[in-house]
Amino acid sequence: MIIEAEKVLLQYSFIEPIIEFIRHNENITFKVTNKPDNKQYLLRIHKPISEGFSGLQHTRDGLQSEMFFLREIDQNNILKVQRPVVNQKGELVTEYISDQFGTSLATLLEWIEGSTLTQDEDNIEQIVFRLGENLASLHKFSRTLMPLKLHRPVYDVQKIDETLKELRQGTNNGVLNQEDYDVISSVLFVVKQQLTELDARDNSWGFIHADFQLGNVVVSEYNPILIDYCLFGYGYYLFDLGSASSMLKSELRKTLLDGYASKTSFSLDEIRYIEGQIFMDIFISYVFFIHDSERNGWIQEHASKICSTLCRDFLEGKEVYYSF
Repeated sequence: MIIEAEKVLLQYSFIEPIIEFIRHNENITFKVTNKPDNKQYLLRIHKPISEGFSGLQHTRDGLQSEMFFLREIDQNNILKVQRPVVNQKGELVTEYISDQFGTSLATLLEWIEGSTLTQDEDNIEQIVFRLGENLASLHKFSRTLMPLKLHRPVYDVQKIDETLKELRQGTNNGVLNQEDYDVISSVLFVVKQQLTELDARDNSWGFIHADFQLGNVVVSEYNPILIDYCLFGYGYYLFDLGSASSMLKSELRKTLLDGYASKTSFSLDEIRYIEGQIFMDIFISYVFFIHDSERNGWIQEHASKICSTLCRDFLEGKEVYYSF
């Protein structure tokens, strides 16, 4: 893998870079340290480990849109982000020929120093409140960019239909039980109705991060910084709020909502919509792995557990926000 990184870095102005492999997931990632000034960077080679991660976000147009989005956030001083770095041609997306993958695309971002969010921090309440504020700031700024047409994934009713189609295939392949699929289908039918209701509201839709995980939040000087915008695209703002909520311990979720509400219009009456977005997020995540026999073994057990509890409670109208 290091050889791949070395080949890409020839198109940048590095002198004796130190390269450390991080992981291969939706991208192949490396930490790069430039020896003369000790500055650090994140190199991403856009070759997903599973077919489910492939999509518009890994095309040249998709990557150009991601780099543009990050630049706009940075230059308008909205949030701290990993700044995109241009290659020697002044391009934000680098094309190169890989011996292993053929024609490939790569991007380089400045490294953000800090520690990954664990929820065990001494001042975790303060950090989570700030996370809610930062998310609200991102969404508020997103609205100003909506007139632009960026080439990014769309998390809408059609995405739900595509997800159900892929999950149906999973039942045929024995990855998902038919009974669980039927429950998932019923839940997503309700979610689609919710999306119709959200469409009737102002400012419910725009550019979203779409991939909240503890590993995608870096805490630097008490500021929770969002990283990894690889899946960012068009979606409902409550999708992000749901994704962020479900990664947190239940006792911290109200703090997140309070932080969000402090910066934008939001009511706790919207919790049922957030629940629907959490389910949508979970079932979309199944699709990332459902056709990967080496990595889909967890899906059946997870689906059976959630379908027999949270899904059934949701369908009965019970609140499940604090139970995920």
